[in-house]
Amino acid sequence: MNNQSIHELIPFNTACDEFILGKYILADIKIASILKIIADDEKLKNIISSCIDDYDFNAAFSIASKENDKGFVLTLPTNEKEIIAFVYNLLYRFDNKVYDFYDFIARYYKIEGEHNGKEFYNFANAIIIPFKNAINDIYSKRHVIVDTDDYQTNYYNKIKTCVRMIMKNIDNYKLKMNEKEEFTMLLNSLFIASEKNDKKLVYSLMIGLDYFTKVNKKSRSAYLSLEECFA
Repeated sequence: MNNQSIHELIPFNTACDEFILGKYILADIKIASILKIIADDEKLKNIISSCIDDYDFNAAFSIASKENDKGFVLTLPTNEKEIIAFVYNLLYRFDNKVYDFYDFIARYYKIEGEHNGKEFYNFANAIIIPFKNAINDIYSKRHVIVDTDDYQTNYYNKIKTCVRMIMKNIDNYKLKMNEKEEFTMLLNSLFIASEKNDKKLVYSLMIGLDYFTKVNKKSRSAYLSLEECFA
């Protein structure tokens, strides 16, 4: 990850580390702190939003939760976006008292023979660390800042090529006339910003396209194809 991305993620990473190294009795405060930092950061909110869009947590939880002869176990998904969606939903439910955190970790993370409180450590390693790592990895891919001209040219060329393809097939999204005009305006602006290598404007327009395609779901695949340009 580049230095600027590391700097921008310091509050989030610090909150996660404070949870991991924190005390059992302060878990609810630490969870609230992580969620507040996400809520206050537009880039983090955008990542979370893209991961939880149309995500069925209840179905995912039923798959992740299993019972064996030693009790209940919880297995995270392996896909980074699914890890983010799963853990964010879980933390949100703890914060809103849908699940009681201490009952939850006693059920899933207390191992027979371990001393009291070790379930907190087990939860932090099994849930918070993968969540932190997944956020950092996706953040660095999406908001990478590289100084070399060759990389930047390739990076923005991907976006321009993708915009051309979307524009070529824009009628396939079956938008109303006013929706089509708004979509076209956003895409043209993104193309121009990419030609100028204007990273801040590109990011702002991606937020706009993310919102537009969530409202106009038939065009959602277009946004997802643009998002792949950042990988």
